[in-house]
Amino acid sequence: MDNAQSENRIDTKQDDDVRQIKHDDEEARLEEYKKIIDQKTSLRRSNLNPERPDANYLRTLDSSIKRNTTVIKKLKTINDEQKDGLMDELKSVNLSKFVSEAVSYICEAKLRSADIQAAVQVCSLLHQRYKDFSPCLIQGLLKVFFPGKSVDDLDADKNSRAMKKRSTLKLLIELYFVGIVEDASIFVNIIKDLTSAEHLKDREGTQTNLSLLSTFARQGKFFLGLQPHGQEAYDEFFKELNVTAEQKKFFKKALNSYYDTVAELLQSEHVSLRLMEAEN
Repeated sequence: MDNAQSENRIDTKQDDDVRQIKHDDEEARLEEYKKIIDQKTSLRRSNLNPERPDANYLRTLDSSIKRNTTVIKKLKTINDEQKDGLMDELKSVNLSKFVSEAVSYICEAKLRSADIQAAVQVCSLLHQRYKDFSPCLIQGLLKVFFPGKSVDDLDADKNSRAMKKRSTLKLLIELYFVGIVEDASIFVNIIKDLTSAEHLKDREGTQTNLSLLSTFARQGKFFLGLQPHGQEAYDEFFKELNVTAEQKKFFKKALNSYYDTVAELLQSEHVSLRLMEAEN
């Protein structure tokens, strides 16, 4: 009897320990989430109401072609380790005449998921200094999804293009959260393209698009009208994003419809394979 009671006490303590660990993990997760939202909120406010330096101040900075070229080339490699040094260098030069070149290097950057937040901060700095930066940047990033029929696009490695689309989509979503991208309709156009029935003819393209749509659904739950557990306290932040009810309805319907279509296609192919096996 004593052994049974002792075992029960041990089991109870272990259960309590597990619950405490889960509670602590949840607390840590929510605290980290709060920190992230607070950072986005602060950056969003600064980006929506930028106090840009005037022309007189910019003229006091280094405007030489050589120095500016050296600095903007570094925008092709943005990561967290180099971010602070890069931002200090960007603050020391006058890029007024080199904005389009700076955008080109950012659009060419091979960003990893871990680099996205660093890129957001760099883009925010440039947005807050140069009025023409953001329109140029958004146009450049959208070309990743709508490149036209250029020779470079046709010859590019499909895997590289898929990776580029994924990192660009992540960056665009984060830029939207912090107020650099203000119009959610750009995502409507992207999702329309990704869910187009035309792409179903290309198996690799379909797999790529499924991956991209999954990225959009995970990172942009708000666009679908979803709110994960723990986000209720930040309703104000999400309300300020101004995604309309109609847009949320579109995103949700587009993803659901595409899922159903792809599932039906896979089932059809599976039936065909089974018939071929039976014939052999």
